[in-house]
Amino acid sequence: MNKTTVFIRQNDEPFVPITIRAVWQSDGAIKPLMYWTPDGSCYHIKAISSVTPMAFLKDCGEGLQFKINSELAETPEPYSEDCYVRHDTYLYLADNWFCGKNFIDDRYGHACKEYIPVILDIFPDGDYELIYFTVQGMRYMVEKTLEIEPRGSFNAGGIGIWHKVDARLINAENDECLDIHNCVKREAAIYFEVNKWFVSLRKT
Repeated sequence: MNKTTVFIRQNDEPFVPITIRAVWQSDGAIKPLMYWTPDGSCYHIKAISSVTPMAFLKDCGEGLQFKINSELAETPEPYSEDCYVRHDTYLYLADNWFCGKNFIDDRYGHACKEYIPVILDIFPDGDYELIYFTVQGMRYMVEKTLEIEPRGSFNAGGIGIWHKVDARLINAENDECLDIHNCVKREAAIYFEVNKWFVSLRKT
């Protein structure tokens, strides 16, 4: 059984495995947006009061602790009196993957490399699925991840993990195409490098 690396915990209560949706920002910082508990309830994260790098037990390694305030947005069961509609809790990303040290400097720079924000769902075992990314001000929805390989860009250099995806250009506010009569789709390569995501741009 895979270890649980994404969970919430309230004081000394048992940890609860969750799936989170987060934006991995272009500077390497991670911001959780919402999460789902095992019963299917969805919580929107209203505020993050602290982010603390920390070491966990030997089975988890390093990771991040977020102190959050969240609000129940959807539940498969009717609300009950003991249902926490809004509460403070701790959210943990207990894996080394989430705390890559930000040592990327000019040595990693390249004229054809653009670090980008990526929105992804991260599952309790640390696996993930890319959902959205933004390049040169244009927002894309990932419709399918085709391939994942450990390598950098031949054009822009870099190290890490290459993701080949099918993506669709969408509005900034929703998932609709910019032009409903001519939906722009593309095959894109997205790279994860230490603690940031980037795309390789063509030289002009």
